[in-house]
Amino acid sequence: MLHTIVILAIPGVQLLDVAGPFDAFAEANRLLHRQVYQPILMSLEGKHLHSSSGVALNAHARLTDFSPPEKVSFLIAGAPDIDARALTERQIAAVTALCRQSVRYGSVCTGALLLAQTGLLHQRQVATHWSVAELLASRYPDIAVDADALYVADGPVRTAAGVTSGMDLALRFIEEDLGRDVAQDVAANLVMFFRRPAGQGHFVRKQQISVGGRSALQDLQRWTLQHLAQVKNVTQMAEHIHLSERHLNRLFQQEMAKSTGEWLEEARIAQARELLANGLAIKTVAARCGYSSGDVLRRAFIKVTGLTPTVYRKLYGSRL
Repeated sequence: MLHTIVILAIPGVQLLDVAGPFDAFAEANRLLHRQVYQPILMSLEGKHLHSSSGVALNAHARLTDFSPPEKVSFLIAGAPDIDARALTERQIAAVTALCRQSVRYGSVCTGALLLAQTGLLHQRQVATHWSVAELLASRYPDIAVDADALYVADGPVRTAAGVTSGMDLALRFIEEDLGRDVAQDVAANLVMFFRRPAGQGHFVRKQQISVGGRSALQDLQRWTLQHLAQVKNVTQMAEHIHLSERHLNRLFQQEMAKSTGEWLEEARIAQARELLANGLAIKTVAARCGYSSGDVLRRAFIKVTGLTPTVYRKLYGSRL
């Protein structure tokens, strides 16, 4: 049975959020020598729209005029300024109706910000681009936003982190519909991972460590970040601020919603990621981040990232 893939694009859409998934589905058609997937590019209104790169696109259909076929999957593509766009009541009604008539529905990249306006993501787990994950979670606290996931499936909802991960999501569709072998062949032909070895958090160029709470606590955090090589444990942090470990931990829980030790580990791993990306030796990275040895760094790094320091450096050392 022909499966229609509808992607809604707004003016200024990120071109790869549309072209990436469509090319994956087209490759499945080519491999099987038949049309399994029918692409439909949809606009909010009008036939013509321009992508963020300036490439002009011609929509096959308009949102409010579209009558979905029997088997359809629906996605909303992202755009750089999508956080400032609000759908009209008529558009929300049309998107909601289309989602409910779809076998599965969701978003690519920042498109989750538009989909969330329908209320259909209520109490759902979703993925979106890491740069807007906090914004999405703050606007819609009833949505469980996974800031690290490349894609998430929750019931009929399918969401991708953004840009190239829209192709990861397309592979999951193909695997669901046609089986793993076909999806793996598509991945091989497109020269992409069938399962990427890590989440999108690894692509953040600078791992930002939260510095917050009352001023004295912020001063302690900044001092710790400047002296990670010397700060071996929470005891030294407590001594620096002339507090007991118990009192300091209580302050962190109140102000940062995490323990002192959790914050310190995040700080160490964030710096380790940056140093590994710059090609430093693991022993050197361990010393600069306050770990007693490379083995201790390795255990902590695997616990937080799911990768060994060696694998992380190979994957991201030349890309960050």
